[in-house]
Amino acid sequence: MISTSRAIAVLGLLAGLFLGGRAEAEPIVPSVTITFDRPIFSMGSDNVRIFFPGETGGSDSARVAAGRFSGSASNLVGVSESIFVDGVDDVFMYCYDLYDAIRGGNVVDYTINFGSIMQRTLDFIGAVNTVLNTQRGTLALEAFDRYAWVRPDSAAQSAAIQLGLWESKYESDDAWDIGTGSFSASALHSGTGAALEGFFAAVRDPGNTPLEPQFAMLLESPEYQDMITADPPGTVPTPAPLGLLLLGGLAAFWQRRHSRA
Repeated sequence: MISTSRAIAVLGLLAGLFLGGRAEAEPIVPSVTITFDRPIFSMGSDNVRIFFPGETGGSDSARVAAGRFSGSASNLVGVSESIFVDGVDDVFMYCYDLYDAIRGGNVVDYTINFGSIMQRTLDFIGAVNTVLNTQRGTLALEAFDRYAWVRPDSAAQSAAIQLGLWESKYESDDAWDIGTGSFSASALHSGTGAALEGFFAAVRDPGNTPLEPQFAMLLESPEYQDMITADPPGTVPTPAPLGLLLLGGLAAFWQRRHSRA
């Protein structure tokens, strides 16, 4: 029979080994594999000409398709499936990087960054959410959709959101004008332009409410375009509490065994 005092001593030793080992272990880097749909723009896109700062200085231009990307998530490390607001089979994203490329069918290993989203980007997403919730009649607090920006109603809106996200990252002033500045775009479809102007008008409003940082995250890759997507914040148990729960279960087992002896 194992005495209570010995059980406590064993538990203490296990706790020291577990927590000490975790303290010395390398931190887990959250990551996920994204398989991009083919076609990659499930809602359609708008083919536009963009002008943006060059990666090594100067300026650059490109003909691009602007729209919301779609794909699926697998091989999650350090995170749960709950971080994807519409589930792992329907991951909706926008490009947050103009210096790499992505194509339909690409399978990309991303690290997940829960911070580092620019304030201008959060300002823009907040404005998009306000406009879309207003249009849908869901402005009331209990009905407000913080993820409306990844759930647009049309290809024009999705293209406008993509262009606005690029404007938020690559533009340096607060004019919110897609036609001028260090980032600009031309040859927009009329629907894209109208949707974008509505979003820009909302972000220029002094009463605009930015998106809270915990409701979005970045997917980062050194070889492929980085993505920005929605993130429902939740409580993820840290290693120490998980270990204590395990030890608590062992303690209960030993206590029951001792009481039966």
